[in-house]
Amino acid sequence: MNKKSDLRRFLRNVYGYSFFNKLILLTPVYAVFMQENGLTDMQLSLMFVVLSAGTFLTQIPVTWITNKLGVKPAILLGQLLKAIAFVLWLVWPTFWGFAIGMFLWGMEWAFFNVSFESMVYDELRARHHQKIYSKVLGVRYNVQAAGTALSAFGSLLMFAGYGWITFASLISLALSAICIMRIKIKSHPNTKRRVRKTHFMKLFKTGVRICAKTPCILLMLIISLLVANVAYLDDYLSPIGLEIGLPVEFVGMMQFFILGCAVLGQTFAYRFSRVRDWILYSLICAGGAAFVLFSLFYSLSGLLALGLAYVLFSGLNVLLYSRFQDFVPTTYRSVILSLYSIGDNIIYIGTCLVIGLGGMLGSWRYSICALGLILIGVGLWSLLFVRDKCAVTPAIGARAVKTTHPAGKA
Repeated sequence: MNKKSDLRRFLRNVYGYSFFNKLILLTPVYAVFMQENGLTDMQLSLMFVVLSAGTFLTQIPVTWITNKLGVKPAILLGQLLKAIAFVLWLVWPTFWGFAIGMFLWGMEWAFFNVSFESMVYDELRARHHQKIYSKVLGVRYNVQAAGTALSAFGSLLMFAGYGWITFASLISLALSAICIMRIKIKSHPNTKRRVRKTHFMKLFKTGVRICAKTPCILLMLIISLLVANVAYLDDYLSPIGLEIGLPVEFVGMMQFFILGCAVLGQTFAYRFSRVRDWILYSLICAGGAAFVLFSLFYSLSGLLALGLAYVLFSGLNVLLYSRFQDFVPTTYRSVILSLYSIGDNIIYIGTCLVIGLGGMLGSWRYSICALGLILIGVGLWSLLFVRDKCAVTPAIGARAVKTTHPAGKA
């Protein structure tokens, strides 16, 4: 009973952090705010490139800091950097002010990708509940989506001023930090001490070798990264909403609808954790086709196609990322997740450039069409060349997988 209570307390704090970290009333309005302060479509895309660059360029030192300080202090440090970014936008609303703030926010992403993701899986494993990870991941994504959906109402508060919206967002960040401070860490204290004494670059190179020698780590990493980033339009929903005819006060409603679709996919994703690989890859193609369909209609009624794409991709993100985590050795999880984060930002930078080029052509619809065609290509590549190389078998610890090639050992 105590073990169950401990698990419930842990999950409550995980979900609490996930909710308040996404309950940011700035979410639906900061892109519009930036453009109102002189940013062009391409400059807006450059802001998201800077966001990813902040994660990419600081990934190695962030991973080193995480191994030195531990996951909780690292997550809290990330939250502080995010708060500074929001304040900077308010007091210095210029191109460079926005850029520096985005870079700091990118550093927070680096801490989140390594520290929080590693903590959730390893703490479940320490409590002998790693088998429910895919379900926890789906619930966590839903909680995050709920926080972001409520953030959509931030656009309705524009009458109060950007300063009050920023202040409310900072309160939410403080609540998320409280949830992290309440978590009790139980996972592998001995492993953490050994990692601290290891030369970091040697550890990092070992992570690279593990990915290279274990086919399913590499394949699931690539597919998961491509699907998660190429299908990610969240940062552009407000400008897209304005372009298809929504008033600025209601651009948050588009985000609310899209996130509702994401919740639908995430809620039931875990029920398909044993589905055949070819079905997942076919659904990637279907989601890409829905992107193309939305770009052709590009209207409020066309949002149904975009909503369908988000249902598919939100569910696929849960399933693909969960399968990727199953292959990762616990000792090197933070390092391999660091590699994942680096790849995540490289692909996201490419996605932002594609979207920015579409904006330069005169409409975001061209960008969405291009992304849809890329996603169809990813699905076809997976069907033809990956196939069933990483088929799932009944769970047997952290390595609950079956491969057609021998997996390398840590």
